[in-house]
Amino acid sequence: MAHVYNLRTVKHVTNNYKTLRKYNEKKDPMTNICHVEMGPFDLKVHGKKRKDRFYYGVRIVTGCQETAGTASQVYLELIGNEGQTGKIDIGDNWKMFQSSDATFDDYIIECDRDLGEVQLVTLGNSGYRSMNSEAGWYVDFTFVVNLQTKVEQIFPCYHWIGDGDSFTDSAHCATLKQVQNNSILVQKRKQQVEERKETYVWLIFRDSGVPSGIDTTNTPPPLDEKFEKVKNQNFMGNLYKGLAFGLGGGIFKVAKQIMSASLGRDVDDYQTANNLHTFYEIVKSLETSEKKTSGHDCNLEEHSLVAYEGNRWISDVEFGRHILNGVNCVLIERCTELPYNFPVTNHMVKNVLCRGMSLQMEMKEGYVYICNLSELLDGLLCREGYYCAAPLCLLYVNPAGNLVPIAIQLQRNPGKDNPIFLPTDYWLDWLLAKIYFSNSNAQHHQVSSHYIACHAAMEAYSVATMRTIPDAHPVYKLLKPAFRYTMAINTAARGNLISDGGVVDQVFSIGSDTAVSGKNELFRRISAMYNVHSTNINKNLIARGVGDADKLPNYYYREDGVRLWDAIESFVTSIIHLFYLNDTDVEQDTELKEWAYEVHNFGFPSYRTLPQGRGFPQQIKSRTELIEYCTLIIFTASVQHSAVNFGQFQTYGYVPNSPANMRRPVPTQKNVATYDDLLESLPTVMATGVSVAFTYSLSQFSDDEIFLGGYPTMWFTGEKEKACVTEFLNSLRAINTDIIARNKKLDIPYIHLLSQRCPSSITV
Repeated sequence: MAHVYNLRTVKHVTNNYKTLRKYNEKKDPMTNICHVEMGPFDLKVHGKKRKDRFYYGVRIVTGCQETAGTASQVYLELIGNEGQTGKIDIGDNWKMFQSSDATFDDYIIECDRDLGEVQLVTLGNSGYRSMNSEAGWYVDFTFVVNLQTKVEQIFPCYHWIGDGDSFTDSAHCATLKQVQNNSILVQKRKQQVEERKETYVWLIFRDSGVPSGIDTTNTPPPLDEKFEKVKNQNFMGNLYKGLAFGLGGGIFKVAKQIMSASLGRDVDDYQTANNLHTFYEIVKSLETSEKKTSGHDCNLEEHSLVAYEGNRWISDVEFGRHILNGVNCVLIERCTELPYNFPVTNHMVKNVLCRGMSLQMEMKEGYVYICNLSELLDGLLCREGYYCAAPLCLLYVNPAGNLVPIAIQLQRNPGKDNPIFLPTDYWLDWLLAKIYFSNSNAQHHQVSSHYIACHAAMEAYSVATMRTIPDAHPVYKLLKPAFRYTMAINTAARGNLISDGGVVDQVFSIGSDTAVSGKNELFRRISAMYNVHSTNINKNLIARGVGDADKLPNYYYREDGVRLWDAIESFVTSIIHLFYLNDTDVEQDTELKEWAYEVHNFGFPSYRTLPQGRGFPQQIKSRTELIEYCTLIIFTASVQHSAVNFGQFQTYGYVPNSPANMRRPVPTQKNVATYDDLLESLPTVMATGVSVAFTYSLSQFSDDEIFLGGYPTMWFTGEKEKACVTEFLNSLRAINTDIIARNKKLDIPYIHLLSQRCPSSITV
């Protein structure tokens, strides 16, 4: 039975660990995690200890985030297997936690009875604070030492504790509910998830069918899900992010002012580029403008404008490189039989087939591939004056190992006004066909591969986890870093990016100023096809028939992605096996059962002909299943999102390489295109400036980014779990070493899946 004992705080001292020399020396360059060493707990009781009293040393570590401290009245409670302290007011001096972030406060607590083994620490915020002070208090962890037995314990927190009588519980170690032998701790687990259900409320998108998210219509997002100050400054503070996200309908007005000033001439709203070099000038002008306004360079990657250099973007080899290793690297499929609506003949392509075989034989041997957007994009409404193809593209791996396009049809149904364009055609005809395909590919990439498969799916997993799994659960500890900032970035996207009249509607071909738009219909069509296993790289490669490196070489997304999946899966396996000794343990975990039920029924509800779950099971019955889905979630948040996001400036920065919109109807004839037709088909100078700013902003890392494998220092407290993390990091370092060595041999390195470039969560 628990008892509340007479107690008092007998001593307190505050230190700032950012002033310690070791603070900056301990920052891991691969994960961006700072490992802080604060020294031993050496606070002493004044005078003699009373023999009829029990003493506990407590160290509370406030986070290093700006505004992590608080001026509120805060309290502490220790719960042991023999009793509990009740609330201990530790913020009686309102300046105690306000002084700065990155502090650790040491206390000695005196009790009249032994608490036994301390198993839970509760930290609370009563909400009484001085005017103009920050409301929240961010705590990394609490350290407790029994001064009688010298037993030391760590209680991870890593939560914002808001004002208004809010609190959070920290368990010493990860445990399953069914092995928890303390009834108070069992009740605390239940209480934690029940309270979260009040703030993490499902928002179901019944019209679009997109995976569900968090509803912030009537309540603000939970403190834990908001951008921290550094992230908010990075996200909204510079020219590009402000232009793309913060200005809504005024983006073109602001862009016009910036472009005119940077180019040194007036820019008309509908001005066509004078020549192809103008598109390069726009990028450089915005780079100059950023340096003038912020004093900083844009820090463009070495190969970010490789498409422009030497007119590389015009070549078929460069086109194939973008299909394999550009941002929409999951569209290509092996072609074993031509679609019914793509009547390519052997005669059409015989001059580009290099092995002396027919097209049918090349397909049989596995050297022919296809990108088919004809059904998905057919009939989509576009903005007035803008156009989008519904193309099919046939590709071929030549004996040199290069993937090149050999036939492109721009509309779904074949006919005399829908010719099949070939590399042997007039060069402008062929170039325009590739540009129209790339424009369509961009629409698919942003809606399908990027937003639905990564952003929306991860938000569904995140909300379900917070509603059903307490902090003390090993699956929570495994997955929580994969959810950092995801709800915040998605909420911002729904407000300014993909909303009706938002950036996508103003920049992309399929946008509109009304709810009746090609964009919204594309969301519906893709949602009606979506399956969670689309980001299981091994299953996806098999489904698309692109797993054979001998038949389809130089597919670096595949090579690097599979190795990273294996590393993540090995790490997840090691953690899961520590806590689940067999499949029965999995089946008996009622919290895990509730989690799977929420993901299946509410995260991915039924839509059109798709059943609930969309590939995610209603119940997880084995360790193998649990490992697969935890691996899938971590991989989607980090590796998959990095592959489809951080190369956006390289793909879209030089706009002719992959324009967001096209201003001329899809070509219906050959041998009539002119250079002026090419320029007038491409986006205006103004739209180009906005597009460049938009894609630049999406390709940047935040100063407080945490990369794959970056678990906070005290996230796992058990030595075995820590060993698993260390082994995981060692695996990632080995993969990085191999990628760097390979990239040195490449003309254009594939850098997007270096783990130090893969944030552990979706933050942009």
